Amino acid sequence: MSTSEFVLIGLAVFFSSMVQTVTGFGFSLLAVPIMSMAVPTELAVVISATLSTFTSGGQAWTERHHGDRPTIKRLVLSAFVGMPLGLVILTFATSQQLKIGLAAVIIVFLIVNLRGFRLERASTPVDLAAGFVAGVLSTSLSTNGPPLVMALHARHFTPQVFRGTISAVLVSVSVVSLALFAATGHFTTDVAWSLLVAGPALVVGFFLGHRIRGHIDPARFRGLVTLLLAVTALVTIVSVIAA
Repeated sequence: MSTSEFVLIGLAVFFSSMVQTVTGFGFSLLAVPIMSMAVPTELAVVISATLSTFTSGGQAWTERHHGDRPTIKRLVLSAFVGMPLGLVILTFATSQQLKIGLAAVIIVFLIVNLRGFRLERASTPVDLAAGFVAGVLSTSLSTNGPPLVMALHARHFTPQVFRGTISAVLVSVSVVSLALFAATGHFTTDVAWSLLVAGPALVVGFFLGHRIRGHIDPARFRGLVTLLLAVTALVTIVSVIAA
């Protein structure tokens, strides 16, 4: 890998970490497509999934007493069922096909958010479906958050219970994702070197995000992130067409 590729990975992780800290969402949705501009998408997925384990793990520990255990169990078990399918997609799909899938996930996420769509009634089938989709997305694109957020919003949890529940699910899924990546040879030398660059960038972005989030308008910043996600999806699609 070249120096410019490592620099882009570091910048992508730094910026995505800062956005995640300020808004509460967006790390993988931003980091994976930006990194994919310089490196194969499957490499970006493994890097993002590894870093997400640490970001969700910290919150899962601090909120460990507040998660809704029955919901956590349903989401995690159904995610485990979907993860092998996601791994097959990651292994056999081309980098261009993964980019198309990534752009599609971002576009669906944007449409749902812009239209203000919310599931009004929660149910066990909704949890199981959301968990399964999250499992597939976790090991194929490292973008497992959107279906989980939709399912948990339908349960109308308090913010503390919501954070405790989603962080417990995310860290459980992330740990198993990493085990599957390791077992199938996706942890390469390039991934290791990239993580050495991305780790410090993640920490710096986290602390900078904490410093600035009290000084900016959250609604305006979220609007800016939404615009950035739209541009990211467009650039991803253009890169596929150009190739």
